[in-house]
Amino acid sequence: MKSALVVEGGAMRGVFAAGVLDKFMEHGYYSFDFAIGVSAGATNLSTYVSKMQGLSKTIITQYATKREFFSPLRFIKGGHMTDVHWLWHHSKQSMNIPAPGEKSSMPLYVGITNAESGECEYIQATKDNVDDLMVASCALPTAYRDEISINGTRYLDGGVADAIPAIQAYKMGARDITVILSQPLGFTKPEVKSAWLMQKMYGNQPAILEKMLQRATIYNKTLSFLSEPPKDCTIRVIAPDEAFCVKRLTMDKKKLLRGYGQGRRMARRYIKELDWVTNQKSA
Repeated sequence: MKSALVVEGGAMRGVFAAGVLDKFMEHGYYSFDFAIGVSAGATNLSTYVSKMQGLSKTIITQYATKREFFSPLRFIKGGHMTDVHWLWHHSKQSMNIPAPGEKSSMPLYVGITNAESGECEYIQATKDNVDDLMVASCALPTAYRDEISINGTRYLDGGVADAIPAIQAYKMGARDITVILSQPLGFTKPEVKSAWLMQKMYGNQPAILEKMLQRATIYNKTLSFLSEPPKDCTIRVIAPDEAFCVKRLTMDKKKLLRGYGQGRRMARRYIKELDWVTNQKSA
């Protein structure tokens, strides 16, 4: 029975998953056959599968809070609001992040949205493609003005088509799935209220427009899958509680550190419960 680790995106909300994964690394917990994530979930997993504890925390709290990454003024002037290309490459070079495959504890699959079809594609990260995959998967529509071309096809943020790739993990054969969310349990994504604005922004990209209008439906369908999985599948969810104060573009380092700490606490609780279940089965 295959097991998988799934990590949701969410930009700066990914600091919660950074805390969870750091606690996993402290305990040497790598009990998954593969990992799959989109956007910040993918970058978080890139440091986890490479066993680089603390790197995601530094990327989010130190580098992602710099003006080189987040700049509303630059956006007003026609540039990127969130320069994910700078963030990934600066982090990788500054912190010597190894490419997947060099020190990987498991295969890592990255979700990226095909700009022409609107569908999410899940590609295994390798030394040769990891840079393009990470930038594409984190390229928030509008906030990052470029679309990444991979083998002649344009891609953008994987979260547009599949924010929580748990169903994909199931399709890939996983029957024991651990999911790290970036929203508290009970959250559901509201339907788009300003369809006219979406039409204005993405009217020249019909596949992306359709997917943006369907995001709430797709997201909430995945939440239903998590709460009522197929009978042959066990799903464990790690999520922040209602006190989680980090939003998509939170730049307050104190809030980010609190969110990171909450991730560590939730991971500690998860590991204790898992150990209890294991001990009960062996008793």
